[in-house]
Amino acid sequence: MTGPARTTARDRGQQPPVIFSRSPADPSTRLLRRALTQVRGHFLRSVAWAALRQSAFLAMPWLLGRAVDEGVQAGSPGGALLYGGGFLAAACVEYTGMRGWQWWATLADNRAGTWLRTRLLKAILAVDTDTLQRRTGTFGDLTTRATRDVDTVLVWIHGLTTWVVIGLTALVLVPAIGRLDPLLLLVAAATVPVLLVVNRVFPPVFGRRAEHLAAAHGARGSAADELLTALLPLRGVGADHVLVERHHRHSAEVTRSTLRLARVGSVWEAVAFAVPLLAVTAGLLLGGLAVADGRITVGALTTFVLWMGTVSLAVNAMIARLGDLAEARIAAGRIARVLDLPAPPRPYVGLPERDVLRINGLTVTRPDRAPIGPLTLTATPGEWIALTGPTGSGKSTLLRAIAQLVPSSGTAAFGAVPLDTLDPEQLHGLVGFVPEGPLLLHGTVTENLLLPGDRPPAEVAAAAHTAGLDLALAQLPDGLDTQVGERGGGLSGGQRQLVTLARALLRDSPVLLLDDVTSALDAGTEAEVLDRLRAATADRIVLLATHAPTVRARADREITLAAAPGTGPGEYPVPAARGTAPVAAPARAQEPLHG
Repeated sequence: MTGPARTTARDRGQQPPVIFSRSPADPSTRLLRRALTQVRGHFLRSVAWAALRQSAFLAMPWLLGRAVDEGVQAGSPGGALLYGGGFLAAACVEYTGMRGWQWWATLADNRAGTWLRTRLLKAILAVDTDTLQRRTGTFGDLTTRATRDVDTVLVWIHGLTTWVVIGLTALVLVPAIGRLDPLLLLVAAATVPVLLVVNRVFPPVFGRRAEHLAAAHGARGSAADELLTALLPLRGVGADHVLVERHHRHSAEVTRSTLRLARVGSVWEAVAFAVPLLAVTAGLLLGGLAVADGRITVGALTTFVLWMGTVSLAVNAMIARLGDLAEARIAAGRIARVLDLPAPPRPYVGLPERDVLRINGLTVTRPDRAPIGPLTLTATPGEWIALTGPTGSGKSTLLRAIAQLVPSSGTAAFGAVPLDTLDPEQLHGLVGFVPEGPLLLHGTVTENLLLPGDRPPAEVAAAAHTAGLDLALAQLPDGLDTQVGERGGGLSGGQRQLVTLARALLRDSPVLLLDDVTSALDAGTEAEVLDRLRAATADRIVLLATHAPTVRARADREITLAAAPGTGPGEYPVPAARGTAPVAAPARAQEPLHG
């Protein structure tokens, strides 16, 4: 058994410092109860095996004491062998019970972990990224909630069965020690009020220190994420030391918070160990006098000493479990803040394979920023519409709003179905969004293409050809089996763009939102890719955020966004000859943004 000091490396969230007086309505309490409900079958099985194990474990000292009395006091080798055999049989039962206990407890916490992480993923997908980041602080901290915080809840679930063991120990040993000698029971009972005081004083302090450590871990997780993401660009301008120093500062705070928590935990654990040991010492002295007076036998004294060791283990297990509970409530509160993100119910609905996309008054408003929009347009299958305008005019933001990735007003509908009423999985299948900054995971190009799900090799090859990967990877001997490296760092910017484009094409989404996906390509490759893409999307709606003349020349319509508030952008048809770029109208001819 280990005490609270072993938990100092875990990350926790920011919750009120009161640990043991939560109401059932508290989000952390509700989440812990629901997690336990998910695994109640496995938990009850672990309880049954633990009860069997502890019963055998408590019988072993009594059997050993009887063997000592039969062999030493009664001089009966046969009796000693009989009780010794019973001791060995109890040891075998104890081992079997322990195996069953740990087996079902491990299955319980694994199942709970799957349930918690699945719920987190669904909650993340059900809300826009702005709301998610506002509620969780940073995406680095979100990772902490899905890893350390979930693991902390699993430690609590795994250790819950220990309470049954503790209760069974008290139920058996109180009358058993009383039958040995009432004075010995008094010695054992004297430890209880001391331990109650200890466990009243230390948990609140321990909980506050754990919260501070949680905040420090979350901040360091965010700093580490920024370090991995932006180190190379900042190194190019000689500013990489800024991120490194920031990470060092947060790491130093983690160290300080860990040491502060460890100091409380070590004192708590030391006192918890010392009190039962002092009781064992006092019991030995009083028990020795009882043996000398003939009140108890040597075997009974042996049994008492071993039982007091069990009491010590039970007390320290109780303290460890109380520490687990304190930290699990903090972690569950952090997880609950993600799970409780407001999201309206979004049932699956029947959708046509192809239909009209209608955008009406779509506007994105953020604090301390000029509003973007309103955007109104109607797009039919096979149509390409280019959103153009200077940097900062809101092209990418409007695409993200259509994809329901940022909060917005107005409406976006596919046919008669508003996009904000769709189930997230159905929405992501309907609208394929390719951001300007492509993200790849470590693995091969093919593995990154198949992230949305398996596809036949012929479909993969067709999507790769349409996206121009055969051109982009022509100089690489492994082709689609090329390793992309960490975050796609083994590929060029243009190659990464084409991989994400091919990945979106494999979804066969009726609506494609492409954010400057060819900006890193040379002119010849860009033209070839656009021509292939135009042919492959003859029955799809494609909205492109771009400023490239090559892309604009292939669009059917162009919407120009103004750079400054109050300057109404206009929409202009592209000339029939797709090889020429559209010509912007004079400022006086511009109309409010519409489709």
